[in-house]
Amino acid sequence: MISRRNLLRGSAAISAAGPLVPAAFAAQADPKKSDAYDIVILGAGTAGLVAAIEAHDLGLKPVVLEKMDYAAGNSLYASGGIAAWGTPQQKAEGHEESREAFRADMMKVSENRADPALVDTYVSHIGEDLEWLKSHVGVQFGKIGRKPWPLLYRMHNVDGKGLTGGARLIRDLLKALQDRGIPLLFNTKAMELITDEHFRVVGVKTVTDDGWKNFYARDGVLIATGGFSGSREMLCRYMGGPLSRLVLRGSPYVTGENILLTAPLGAKFVHMDQFHCGPIVEETHANPNFVIDAGVGIDVDVRGKRFMDEIYTYTQKSMATATRTPENLAYHLIDSHWPKAASAAKKFIEMKTRVLVADTPEELAKKMGIDPKVFTDLFAEFNRALKEGRLKEMNPPCSLDEPTPLDQGPFYAFPFQGGITATFGGPKINEKAQVMTNEDRPIKGLYAAGNAAGGLFYGNYIGGTQLGGALVFGRIAARQMALSHRMG
Repeated sequence: MISRRNLLRGSAAISAAGPLVPAAFAAQADPKKSDAYDIVILGAGTAGLVAAIEAHDLGLKPVVLEKMDYAAGNSLYASGGIAAWGTPQQKAEGHEESREAFRADMMKVSENRADPALVDTYVSHIGEDLEWLKSHVGVQFGKIGRKPWPLLYRMHNVDGKGLTGGARLIRDLLKALQDRGIPLLFNTKAMELITDEHFRVVGVKTVTDDGWKNFYARDGVLIATGGFSGSREMLCRYMGGPLSRLVLRGSPYVTGENILLTAPLGAKFVHMDQFHCGPIVEETHANPNFVIDAGVGIDVDVRGKRFMDEIYTYTQKSMATATRTPENLAYHLIDSHWPKAASAAKKFIEMKTRVLVADTPEELAKKMGIDPKVFTDLFAEFNRALKEGRLKEMNPPCSLDEPTPLDQGPFYAFPFQGGITATFGGPKINEKAQVMTNEDRPIKGLYAAGNAAGGLFYGNYIGGTQLGGALVFGRIAARQMALSHRMG
């Protein structure tokens, strides 16, 4: 039996605002050697919880299996935004958006390598699915604010109410499970998919606190375990040594069950070298993305040398830092022309994150441990090029749209490293969320959603489409299994 104390232990580390494991789930583990449900869902993240709610509301009997003793996926670390177009909220707030523009930008950020069918599916369903979250789950969203392209007015941010938006989303989904009496079993790790004589997936072999246990599924198994960003071995295998040492920005427990479980069945893996990179400070897990995306300032390595174009997005800057600096460490240098400089520094210092503050460039250089002349020359070169309109002629060029001089103290140096948020690769799915074989045939009874599935993302993504993808394909998987149930 899984104790309530063990269930609450993991969630308490996430937030003092309350457990991520409702007490009602604490006594639902069954020590029998097998159990049967209509569908078995692996992973208590956004995709898995959404699928469980949808399946239940369609009349099925689902169970959710989570390998950890709390809902430990990447959603907990997410800001909680969901990108959508044409929603009632956008219209009410006066923001026009078109299906064509949204789809075009999803393809553009993926270098046109995302599966067009999956992108079309996302675009077709995201609006109604976001409204479903509001009406069926009770998720509340804050006012939409303008963001740089490709976000624009597309980001619908979950109101975190003191938590990250992602953690609040998970909490709301868990409550919806509890209200419906849907079983959620913790410390239950999937080890092997079970197939029948027709090569249909009919269950999962798991290891629990009581030993081995089989869970049988009449209508299918959904893999919603996330990707493999927490597995250094898999990162090295699919992306190479240097990128396997990226700082982890998300959950350490997202370790590749999507690959390990489906490989023996001949699943087709796509985009295995692709991932989302973002800035992070390893010691404190502070995220300085809004600082390095300020549109002013310059970026230097630990020797005080510029090594990339400051027009880069925070994702591109993080990748450049990871691949172009031996230490995977850079500083965003900014002065008091940026009105948020002092408040940003205060915020990070309160988070015990190192931020260097100085009245002069020379003093800032000393605090970084480099020759003051390095910054004297660099700042003078930058200011002179700005005045003469030659910033793009610098090496590397600086292509900022509205740069400001670096001549107004205090001066600030915000450290950051390249970190990995989530992997994009996994078993290829079709628009019905079915896992495909290398022969492009669906594996009967097997589905995947969220970052456990491959095909929707490549290179980059519109912020908020990862949670959106989990929502869209989690619901689709549940509907497909409900259809299978009705067909007998």
